[in-house]
Amino acid sequence: MISTPISCTSDYYSGSDFDYDDDVVKAAPQHHCSLNDTNIILQTLIQNQYQQSSSNISSTNKIQQSIQLLKLVQKYDLSNEIFIRANAILHKFLLSTKCVNNIDVSILIACLSLSTKLSQHFTHSSIPLFNSDSLILNENMICNALEWDIDMITPINYIEAMLLHVTDSSIKARVRELTYELIVLCLIDVRCIDLSSDSLAMSCLLMTSELLDCCEIIPKQIFLYIQDKNSLFETSLIFIRQILVNILQK
Repeated sequence: MISTPISCTSDYYSGSDFDYDDDVVKAAPQHHCSLNDTNIILQTLIQNQYQQSSSNISSTNKIQQSIQLLKLVQKYDLSNEIFIRANAILHKFLLSTKCVNNIDVSILIACLSLSTKLSQHFTHSSIPLFNSDSLILNENMICNALEWDIDMITPINYIEAMLLHVTDSSIKARVRELTYELIVLCLIDVRCIDLSSDSLAMSCLLMTSELLDCCEIIPKQIFLYIQDKNSLFETSLIFIRQILVNILQK
């Protein structure tokens, strides 16, 4: 059982400027990332975060589509990063179409393909899944439905903004990998279906810091902006943490 309390964030150190990773988030600073810089990034992300409109799509339906998407990711050994972005594209596409009960697998593949093209860490041409003749047609259909706004904000943006403060590359890689795994677990759990990207990202990052026993690597101050602006933020963190604890105990 995971017993470390969520209040482990109270022990986060105060930080100054850190070297900037140039492969991460929108609106990131050009040279260094101070705590103020990070708060500005988080504020920008939250203000521009895609808000889901009302829809007739059931939570169960969305989760079922996410699970089918994840099965493809696992079958073709794709990354959690690709899944997280593809899932965001898929859900936004579901909101834009009335044909939500019979999504063809080719649409799921197109979402994965678009996600891979957005990634800076993977080569699209090396993935056999993306050799279909209909792929470009399906990609264009999705992009047109979304008015070519496919690079929406996901938990990845928040995670990478906060990881700017981790200077040890090996620890950063471990934190990123486990955090993305936890985010995936949330994205296929119906209890998390309507939670925001910022709360998912920060909850999973806090859980990772507990599991890896490295609560000190992320400055507590980077959470203050959202805590000050949203009284429900801490409640969301506790709720998601409990879901993750239950999942990991199974």
